[in-house]
Amino acid sequence: MESSKPGKSVYAQIGVWWDEDKGEIHLTVPNSGWFHTTVNAKEGSIRCHKNLFAKLGRLLREQGAPAPPKEMTPDYDY
Repeated sequence: MESSKPGKSVYAQIGVWWDEDKGEIHLTVPNSGWFHTTVNAKEGSIRCHKNLFAKLGRLLREQGAPAPPKEMTPDYDY
């Protein structure tokens, strides 16, 4: 993992994948040994973050990986 020159930012390699069955995008930092979380676009869910969900969905789609359908992120302008 790298840090910025001022030391205020870290640049971590992350894993991102779409879990279609659960409707969630997973995020992990493989070398951390502890960082694994999910994000979704389900109103009322503690893991709901529509903006982040849409951006990660776009990232997956643009890289040719399985991704949530665009209609699941209607508030994001592709």
